[in-house]
Amino acid sequence: MTKRLIWLSALTVIVVVVLAPWLGFSGSVAYLTLDRRLTIEVNGTPVEGEILSNRITAIVTRRDAGKKHSYQLLFEGDIDFTGDMGSVVDCHEWVAPRLPFLLETRSYPPCKRLPEDEFALGRWPLIWRGNSIQFVTKDRTTISLVMSD
Repeated sequence: MTKRLIWLSALTVIVVVVLAPWLGFSGSVAYLTLDRRLTIEVNGTPVEGEILSNRITAIVTRRDAGKKHSYQLLFEGDIDFTGDMGSVVDCHEWVAPRLPFLLETRSYPPCKRLPEDEFALGRWPLIWRGNSIQFVTKDRTTISLVMSD
């Protein structure tokens, strides 16, 4: 019985080691990891939360009392003359789990643009401001991701 368990464990590890990179390279799954270099500020005040990110996207979750909420940041790859570097999507009822990583697929995380979320520009801009990235929510709260020194 022990040999069978060892073989089954070894086979599982081999499948995961081969399958995980293949899914990443094929584009079926993206990996977001915890970014400890950034802190979250709401209207200039630091709040508890996490940023899970990769080069293309990020999930920002604020966890201050009574205000748990997640947003998906979509980076465009460049910064224009106004500092616009991407857009923000509200995750509405979904809040990211407290994990050091997150797998992103076509349908997960369930953050969607809804017509009632639209501002005058048709999107929520993500703005670069020196050592921080900022966006303004629908209720006019400014959320900043500040680089730690």
